[in-house]
Amino acid sequence: RVRSSTSRHRRRFTAASRRSNHTSAMDALMSQAVGDHVLSAIQQEEARIDEQLKKLETMGEDDLEQMRRVRELRLKKQALRVRDWQMKGHGEYTELADQQQFFQVTKDSDRIVVHFYRNSSPRCELVDKHLSVLAKSHIETKFVKINAEKSPFLAERLNIWMIPTLLLIKDRKTVHTMAGLDEVGGDAMTAQRLAYQLSVYKVLDYKEARPESPTGNETERRMGIRTAKKSSIRTSAKGSDSDSD
Repeated sequence: RVRSSTSRHRRRFTAASRRSNHTSAMDALMSQAVGDHVLSAIQQEEARIDEQLKKLETMGEDDLEQMRRVRELRLKKQALRVRDWQMKGHGEYTELADQQQFFQVTKDSDRIVVHFYRNSSPRCELVDKHLSVLAKSHIETKFVKINAEKSPFLAERLNIWMIPTLLLIKDRKTVHTMAGLDEVGGDAMTAQRLAYQLSVYKVLDYKEARPESPTGNETERRMGIRTAKKSSIRTSAKGSDSDSD
């Protein structure tokens, strides 16, 4: 009798667990469907505003009422953009679990900064600190991080050989790979200095005064992607690179 009771209890628990998992999956699908519907509505409204702006700007008239209407439409368009970015997770510095999430993010957002990090690196903590600040103040850009050691296939495919590395993506194309922190002053890096350097590659909008260079070497900071492959991922250190294995 005890065994029979225990067996029935286990079957009920298993059935309840399956129903719970099914419900969670259905909720996730419905949530995604609602999100996709909202994003579609936002994009349609933005397209309608673009069409109205185009008509107004080609009328050739310069009266106050037309100028007021154009300004009103532009503000409305910007509000829609902000809402669209928020729906896509902009405004927060988040971690990606795997390469599938990485490719989904690159599909959803136009401008992305990806931090390839390692837990044992103090410089990665410095990057985390500044990107957390920039994510809140530059909602136009998606800021994410991914553990290079847990995503070796992605790291190898993208030629990530130094930690930290910032991958800058615009319109689904890598426009620059920032290996280490030499471009932004190393340990003297500030959020403002980093923001300016990211704006050089047009992955965020920078409207403040240009910060002074910590190194005084503008040409070095503007260097493109380093293409030399290394046998292992390295961790940047003061003045040189050192193996972290």
